[in-house]
Amino acid sequence: MHPAVRPRHVIVKGLVLFALFEWIFLALPLDLGWLNLYRGPLLARQRFPTSTHPSTDAALDVGNLDAMFASHILARPKAADELRVLVLGDSAIWGFLLQPQETLPAQLDALGLTCNGKRLRFYNLSYPRSSATKDLMILDKALSYQPDMVVWMLTLYTLMPKTRLDHWLITQNPDEFYRLDERFHFLPQNYPRPTLLDRIAAKHRALFRVLRYQLYAPLHLATGTDQIQEQYEVVPRVLSDDLTFEGLRPPTLSKKQLSLDQVEDLHQLAGRMPLLLVNQPILILQDVPNSDLRYNAYYPRWVYDQYREHLGQAAEQEHWRYLDLWDLFPPSYFTNTPLHLNPQGERLLAQAMAPFILQACP
Repeated sequence: MHPAVRPRHVIVKGLVLFALFEWIFLALPLDLGWLNLYRGPLLARQRFPTSTHPSTDAALDVGNLDAMFASHILARPKAADELRVLVLGDSAIWGFLLQPQETLPAQLDALGLTCNGKRLRFYNLSYPRSSATKDLMILDKALSYQPDMVVWMLTLYTLMPKTRLDHWLITQNPDEFYRLDERFHFLPQNYPRPTLLDRIAAKHRALFRVLRYQLYAPLHLATGTDQIQEQYEVVPRVLSDDLTFEGLRPPTLSKKQLSLDQVEDLHQLAGRMPLLLVNQPILILQDVPNSDLRYNAYYPRWVYDQYREHLGQAAEQEHWRYLDLWDLFPPSYFTNTPLHLNPQGERLLAQAMAPFILQACP
């Protein structure tokens, strides 16, 4: 005769087992890099995955840094005759509206630069949306892949204080985010730490996104493209007379309103490795209404000019390697934003940067 089933005992046991499983899941380090179908020459990615058409390619919003690096060509064994150059930046460097071979890192790689008898190989570790914290997190992960040099492309948005906290990769990698803050202390005092439920939810979310990303691999293999491409609308040549920028009002931008401390953090993280800062080109409109007030739809003149002044002074005082290419191109080289260049612009930008990269060569 079978013993009577006691529903309350079954429920309690189930809850205990569930809690035990969740505790183990939380306690163990969750390195999802091993879960990777993107190996080999056909699937290894030249740039990090990110969704450009959310309703169609949401699987490319992986977020987990371990999985993103595992599918990147940087994860391949380092060749004996190469020096690895990491290129950090935002969507302009990642290459929105561009094929991988048209992006700035690929154009730099195509130049065939050499240093001390070794080939400089450029790796696109950029990710959309400007954020110094995001770049700090990516560089921290990349150090295990034997880099030799870093090129950091930045603009005013990169150093805005809000972007040290406001980026999607931060929410997807909370453990890495807080570990970096313990080293560099870039968070405000009394910044709330994640709760137990937050940490559990983050791990479940990471596992789901990585599994979904693996299911996207056959589509990548079948199409031979890493992103969906589409036609774009040229950035409007119309400017507002609004002089505010991210809540800031003219006439003065102080140094404290820029995250210059995070530039120093990234230098500390790079250590002895050469690091070249490049203020990337922006669209400069002229002879249109309000072009005397604004350079483009993103930047009023007053705030951008003072940003350049502060960054240039800090670079000189701290002896940073710094290259300012903000006004390199006329408007015809820009596509759908004041930062995105067409393929010809990326090629010319690579050529302009090459001599300075060689000067910093390790």
